[in-house]
Amino acid sequence: MEQVRARSLLSVTLVTFLLLVACGGHDAVTGATLSPPDDVSDLDEAEEPGAALVAPSLLPAVTYEGSGQLVHPDAAVFPDRWQGKRYWVSATPYPAGQPKYENPSIYQGHASNEMQVPLGVTNPIVPAPTNGYMSDPDILHDPDTDELRMYYRRTSGEVDQIFLITSRNGVLWSPPQLLVSDARYTMISPSIVRENATSWRMWTVNAEAQGCYSLPIEMTLEQRHSADGITWGGPEPVHLEVPGRVPWHWDVQYVAAKSEYWALVAAYPSGTTCSQTAVYFARSVDGTTWKVSPTPLLAPGEFAPLRDVVYRSSFHYHPRSDAVSVWFSGARVEGKVFTYAVASARYPYPDLLRRVGGSPSIVVEREGSRTVSPELREARNQFERDFP
Repeated sequence: MEQVRARSLLSVTLVTFLLLVACGGHDAVTGATLSPPDDVSDLDEAEEPGAALVAPSLLPAVTYEGSGQLVHPDAAVFPDRWQGKRYWVSATPYPAGQPKYENPSIYQGHASNEMQVPLGVTNPIVPAPTNGYMSDPDILHDPDTDELRMYYRRTSGEVDQIFLITSRNGVLWSPPQLLVSDARYTMISPSIVRENATSWRMWTVNAEAQGCYSLPIEMTLEQRHSADGITWGGPEPVHLEVPGRVPWHWDVQYVAAKSEYWALVAAYPSGTTCSQTAVYFARSVDGTTWKVSPTPLLAPGEFAPLRDVVYRSSFHYHPRSDAVSVWFSGARVEGKVFTYAVASARYPYPDLLRRVGGSPSIVVEREGSRTVSPELREARNQFERDFP
């Protein structure tokens, strides 16, 4: 009997010790002190040679305010898993385009078509500000510290700010750290790449002139450099043009297997507004001068859940299979407002190139033939009025 009591006491002590260890990390954190469970499967078909094309499909997810409407996905992908999961995805709720709910949230999955709230997380991982709004999260892994980094934009009054939060397990997140401040609309859609331990780059969109109404001549794409991803230099120009369109949001990554920078660029027709974007594929040798595909990877009207606008999207290249996983975001009109969603897809690289290599005249013809209903017109007007 004494031996049984001793074993029980030892078990309780061990469990308590493990819980205390799991709670270690940053001094101030958000969420509960639990770690996500490991996957039982080692297979990720996206990494398997010959991975097949997978057409866009809706990605259901739970949002903290209950709408299930998400926008601005970005993914950190681990072929051999990190903290039990391969895919860690940041996004923000955007129910009917209401920016007050656009607060950074975290999801995970074993495959690219999964977005589950990690065990122990309470979204949003960054509480809503008392004034202004937050948007455009961008997530990546720092192998030197073995941490996830999530950068995001906060707009308040006439100021744009870029903040950083970090996590050692995807569940507990550090307090926000302010990195960069500039004028409103000058740092839209930040996208960050770690080139090596002492070289980081951030690409942003400068729409200070007219925001959502900016013309091609008014829109500037910019980049900043950093030695640690925290202290950033001033903006420098980037050369990227989408003929007949205005680049609005983008996600940039360095694809080592191709020795190129790639980007997905959400752009709208010149003379319209940011409520009418399609997503284009772009490539660059140096990250400064870009070549954009003549036709979009996904345009309005091609996929029902995103039939009226295809917004900021993200991707991951799988070197083992030469395939590209993509997370699209966008909206369809319901009633007189937009309903937002995220969808996943996969393209073998040769298929992706064929898809984006068509004639741009086909896109112009398709856009001109689309009927704009009174409901869609009102949804666009509402989007433009509400864009902060």
